[in-house]
Amino acid sequence: MNIHVFQQTRDILVDLLDKGKWAIITIPLFTFFQTYIFNDFDYLMWLAVLVSLDTVLGFGLAIFKREVEKEKFGDILIKMIVYSSCLIVGHVLENFTVSGQTMSGGEYLKFIIYIAILIKEAISVLTNAGKVSKKLVPVFILKRLKGFNETGDLTHLTQNFTSQDGEKSVQHTNSDQGPGL
Repeated sequence: MNIHVFQQTRDILVDLLDKGKWAIITIPLFTFFQTYIFNDFDYLMWLAVLVSLDTVLGFGLAIFKREVEKEKFGDILIKMIVYSSCLIVGHVLENFTVSGQTMSGGEYLKFIIYIAILIKEAISVLTNAGKVSKKLVPVFILKRLKGFNETGDLTHLTQNFTSQDGEKSVQHTNSDQGPGL
């Protein structure tokens, strides 16, 4: 009796995975996903690079310090849920329509959300790298990223910072900032 159930299940799966039938199911789902959920897969790849690097550095550091905790693996799932929610909100803000018209300003809000997530991950990566070797991660970079993280003001990425010993870090003028900064 169990053999018949397995054969029937296999037959159903083979039938579903037939190229023609599979495309009929997936194309509308993928189109719906890209239209209403998320469609910036280039950004997603950059985010995946930073999240992976952060995870590897954090896990390597925990192994080195012998502080591996299984609860920290749950944090990765929570991060994925939170980031996914933020990405969907950014997509919706950029693309929602009222009476058939896309509302202005949404692309700016999406940009801020996406940049904030990347900055958050970059801070985490550089903080973990700094724990590995304090000499190799410039403090002024973390200050600039943390300044943006706290205020959301892009000028934190380009303004002058004074180091702890009173010396100025790399100088930038308004002409160095580039468009939109």
